Amino acid sequence: MTTLLLALCLCLAVVLSVLLACQWHAARAWRMRHATGVVLQAAQARTLALLHALPAAVVGTDHEGIVEYLNPRASAMGGRLPDDGLGMPVTQLLPLFHDGTPIDAARQVRDCVARQEVLEVARGAVLLRHLDGKRIDVQYSCAPLAQGGAVLLLHDVSARRRAEQQLEFIAHHDGLTGLPNRLHFQIRFEHGIAYARRHQGLLAVLFVDIDRFKSINDSLGHDVGDQVLTEFARRVQQCVRKVDTVARQGGDEFIILLTELRTAQDAERVAEKIVGAIAAPFVIGEYSLAVAASVGVALYPDDDDDVNALIEKADLAMYAAKRHAPGTCLRYAARMQTQSYSRTILETALRHALERDEFVLYYQPRMNLRTRSITGVKALLRWKHPELGLMMPLDFLHVLEESALILPVGAWVLATAVGQARSWIAQGQPLTVSVSLSARQFYQRDIARNFAAALEAAGVPGHCIELEIAAAILIDRSQNCELILRQFRQLGMAIAISDFGTGDASLNYLKRFPTDAVKIEKCFIDDLGKPGGDGAMVRAIVAMARTLELRTIAGGVENGEQLELLAEMGCDEAFGYFLGRAMAPEGIEALLKSGEAIQNL
Repeated sequence: MTTLLLALCLCLAVVLSVLLACQWHAARAWRMRHATGVVLQAAQARTLALLHALPAAVVGTDHEGIVEYLNPRASAMGGRLPDDGLGMPVTQLLPLFHDGTPIDAARQVRDCVARQEVLEVARGAVLLRHLDGKRIDVQYSCAPLAQGGAVLLLHDVSARRRAEQQLEFIAHHDGLTGLPNRLHFQIRFEHGIAYARRHQGLLAVLFVDIDRFKSINDSLGHDVGDQVLTEFARRVQQCVRKVDTVARQGGDEFIILLTELRTAQDAERVAEKIVGAIAAPFVIGEYSLAVAASVGVALYPDDDDDVNALIEKADLAMYAAKRHAPGTCLRYAARMQTQSYSRTILETALRHALERDEFVLYYQPRMNLRTRSITGVKALLRWKHPELGLMMPLDFLHVLEESALILPVGAWVLATAVGQARSWIAQGQPLTVSVSLSARQFYQRDIARNFAAALEAAGVPGHCIELEIAAAILIDRSQNCELILRQFRQLGMAIAISDFGTGDASLNYLKRFPTDAVKIEKCFIDDLGKPGGDGAMVRAIVAMARTLELRTIAGGVENGEQLELLAEMGCDEAFGYFLGRAMAPEGIEALLKSGEAIQNL
């Protein structure tokens, strides 16, 4: 019995153990399932948080392209509220375009799922937002999902695209005027030539240059010069059509491409229109500037069929216009090629003229109108060309200026003038020698120190040299003109202001700067003695100079009547053909010896 009870207890214990074990395993399984659910929920929450935080638009779709998920950035990019896009076709949610053509995003999803490949569009894609129609440049991709459907990832690259466009604009446009630059013009020109060849059309190249622009920069400063360039570009653009191209070639040169022309006269009419548009005064701050443009015209295929050759020939025509009559336009002609070659030869010859001792100084006598005696001379440059003979400054001075040869030649002029003054002092006939300075010379570094060295080397006192400086040079506020003039005065040299009354200089400049004399220009002297010519401008300049205690010097006196009127008005000195043409030093010495002839003038 006892054994039976023990066996029964043992069986109950085993059953209970089995039940407890089952219960423990069941509880453990439940705990594991609960823990897994929590983990899964946490993972899903983290995934959603990640998708929400992504700096890209994420759109999940089924295999047909119906939207099942979109993160907040996708809703914002599509211009909808967070849940508005669910259940609609992705094409309706995101109206995409590629290079102007609508994109069927749902079809791309189906292709992506069918091929199980990633589709990617990196450039040229644009999204138009529903909310306000705003254009957004996007880069997007579509990838298949393992459980079916697909996910679209879109990045807003508008800022990057704007930066790229800005860099491209900078690379192809002029920074000051915003016009296409030389590189961009070349590209457009090549396209224009190709089109004209295919359609047997006519096109023209216009080369435009601002006349005497350098004097604006030198006298008024580069800020004013930049404003003139900007206004110049604006006026030129108004003279052409939208299909035409205006580019800045560099400096003060502009180049224009005229396409789809009917006749050659069409191009010439545009050139004349540009010349007329530029002729109106340029009002820049306090200045009213007279600006002119010279224009050269070359035509395809009449003048050439090569891009570079056409530009070169338009350039030659422009220079011919500048030489012939500044402020006009000329069509290219074959003879201009020879003239350009001659100019090249001229510049090369000028480079050697100094070392070959081909320059000479002539001197024009200057009379004191009170004593009727020769007290000074004006130094004038001449070039004894070995083949062309004696050449006047008008034939070569512009080449000296443009090539910067004016600096070494100008230094030679001063040294020669000082040496001649020394010679006249030694002969007992001291004369004041007047030397003209160009803007390039005036702004040369250490100009006063160089002049001091020249005076010291020759042993000539500074008062024997008078520097003639154009009033326009002193207007440049970016240069310390007053300091330079005071340095000249410390050397004892006199300062005479030329071109006064013909430019933008005002009375204030004469009061401000240390000056000794005012030169009355020939254009005012020509008015004296003519019917209706009362010489009011000459009288005003003489009266003004007397008030400021300045001497007056009249240039271009051609007859005795002008001389007597100037003396009557109180002008101090005069020179011109009537008193004597420019001559070699020996001629001046002979004139000084014939004192009676001078007194009888």
